[in-house]
Amino acid sequence: MANLVTLSTIGAKEADFSSLPKNFTVYEKEIKAKLKRQIDEVLPSNPDLIVFPECANRYVPNTRLELKEYYKHLGDSIEEFLKPIAIENNTNIAYSAVRYADPSDIKPFRNSTVYINRKGEVNGIYDKNHLIVEENTQGDVRYGTQAELVELDFGKAASVICFDLNFDELLYKYKPQNPDLIVFCSMFHGGLMRQAQWAYTCRSYFVGAVCDNPCYILNPYGDIIASSTNYTKHVSAKVNLDYALCHLDYNWDKFTAAKKKYKDALTVYDPGFVGSVMLTCEIPDMTVWDIISEFEIEPLDDYLERVRAHRLTNL
Repeated sequence: MANLVTLSTIGAKEADFSSLPKNFTVYEKEIKAKLKRQIDEVLPSNPDLIVFPECANRYVPNTRLELKEYYKHLGDSIEEFLKPIAIENNTNIAYSAVRYADPSDIKPFRNSTVYINRKGEVNGIYDKNHLIVEENTQGDVRYGTQAELVELDFGKAASVICFDLNFDELLYKYKPQNPDLIVFCSMFHGGLMRQAQWAYTCRSYFVGAVCDNPCYILNPYGDIIASSTNYTKHVSAKVNLDYALCHLDYNWDKFTAAKKKYKDALTVYDPGFVGSVMLTCEIPDMTVWDIISEFEIEPLDDYLERVRAHRLTNL
């Protein structure tokens, strides 16, 4: 059956406090108001998940020393501010920011994506694994070491923050976990090719929130479903997480038969040139895997593993 989810991503600029006197209490108030305005812009789409870019609590101009004192001032006040907003609007929020996580640590800060669920609870935190060196040496941000999926109420999310996108070792930690969605919070774009590589390698949808850059929502082939623009710094799209990728070999007639039976309740999406298609199901009381079983369709990764195994036994 359809698992329809609306994703909203925000790519606004950093707050500019150059006209304000230095006052962390004032800055905190302004940041909260800024985040609330951005949330209000996407609420008409009834999002199931709202994604902020990396360092959503940061401002310019600043120095590293000033920012560290600012993060200490904030504590968890922004997360607490967002919790009732998530409850009131029945949405999940992926809030990405530097947080003052462990005052007893010589490096007390973490660059994190905090997931707040519809009940206003924190149900997952990802700490950036691959920092820029100066984040650690000058910013006193400790490296994250975990790469576990966050369980949302509609599926499983893999988290990626900015510089992380460059590191295949993180990508290949996520791939065997079979995420439904990659949540990318960033200050740099990474390029469509790199974003698409992550989506296709993990066979996952991809939602990118990139500060002052185009924000893309990609399907598991890395095709752009929706994009923000130079005029609009946010975008929303509905996706169906009841999907599977299947190779064309040995399956052509099965796709035809399944489509003939289930008509427009089954979508067979052919991106072209890659030799496989994506099936999505909108049949009540059935999933795409029920159709795969009914028509004995071989999924893409099962087919590739079968070919690998054949090669190893026939060298």
